[in-house]
Amino acid sequence: MIKKIILRSGSLRMGGLERVLVEVLQTIDIKKYKIILFIEDDSGKENIFLKDIPKEIKIYFLKSENLMRKTEFYRNNRENFFYRIMYNIYMELEKKIILKNTKKYIKEIGEVDLFIDYDWGAVKYIEKLKLKKTIVWIHNSIPNLLKKASKIKRFGKNLEKYDKIIAICNEMKNELENIYPNLKGKVEKIYNPFNFERIKKLSEDKSQLTTYEKQMIKEEYIVAISRLDTVQKDYLTLLKAFKILKDNKINKKLYIVGNGPNENDIKKMVKELELEEKVEFIGLTKNPYVWIKNSILFVHSSKYEGLPTVLIEAMICNKIVVSSDCPTGPREILDNGKCGILYPVGDYKKLADELIKILKDKEKMNALLIKLIKRREEFNKITIIKQYEELIEQEINIKLKRAGEKN
Repeated sequence: MIKKIILRSGSLRMGGLERVLVEVLQTIDIKKYKIILFIEDDSGKENIFLKDIPKEIKIYFLKSENLMRKTEFYRNNRENFFYRIMYNIYMELEKKIILKNTKKYIKEIGEVDLFIDYDWGAVKYIEKLKLKKTIVWIHNSIPNLLKKASKIKRFGKNLEKYDKIIAICNEMKNELENIYPNLKGKVEKIYNPFNFERIKKLSEDKSQLTTYEKQMIKEEYIVAISRLDTVQKDYLTLLKAFKILKDNKINKKLYIVGNGPNENDIKKMVKELELEEKVEFIGLTKNPYVWIKNSILFVHSSKYEGLPTVLIEAMICNKIVVSSDCPTGPREILDNGKCGILYPVGDYKKLADELIKILKDKEKMNALLIKLIKRREEFNKITIIKQYEELIEQEINIKLKRAGEKN
């Protein structure tokens, strides 16, 4: 009998987690499993990955685009007292609608063998669904994301409601078990899967570039790709480091690929540091790989991460990575700095120093390249999806065994 699995996540907008979700759905054996996709946000035209979902997978959106946009409007205008109240009202309304629709769709689908909460968005109401078997995926460092001790403690209590917890790297697994000792035995590690062939093919594809971009890509540049956010992604450190490169007459450009809530703030930093001629904003693109492929280096400046997929994508494109040694992911991906370069979080002088040294040392770049080619194979989708399927079989078989014992 084909196993029925609900996989729930937040959105199909552009993002690292969303790219991983699509990779899983495109690779997992949909002849063996009936996958039903629950997506929280119907983001309309921003559902950039919607067309990449296999047609055999039915998609349910848990809240409408209209509701999402209203909540978004009030959130963005919370300095107004009335809008702040409205934002709180709409947040509560969203929670009720999401839970109501989730229950309704599960009833419509019938008995479910496994519920996978892929971005832990169902953590506050998972027990209300009365499911037989549940798995939750953790994609971020919990202390860095939640920060407050009370929130971290409450989150741990919610995690106890799941049968299995999956961390996407060993650092994160160890972190979870250290914070929540009672979860030991429930946490496993599975890396995110990557489609090497697709990434390599896209890295060679310049067909979507404008005439101006085709000229830009011929320049000597370092590339950074992320959500444009000044808290987690720490663009101030990156730009200060690049200012040092400029002052040292290193004639390389910095291309920033992506969009986000703090784009204007980052552009203001560029202006204040007098880097307008050195920094280019590429914007949002579905094919960042062509920009990685044609760069000299890939640079990453986050304060915290989960398992930053873009570092692995850079390695697949044969690019040396210079990254902050943030929790969690970069150190593990770069094998403790054996196949890439790590610098202390927030240390722009050290970042500048590492960039200057590696740009002048072709021999070291070649040595790192040899090591990263070997290391990246551990993230190949063929290896990883086998682990996904083994996990699914294991958890469903446990459920069936327990049901048999009761009978």
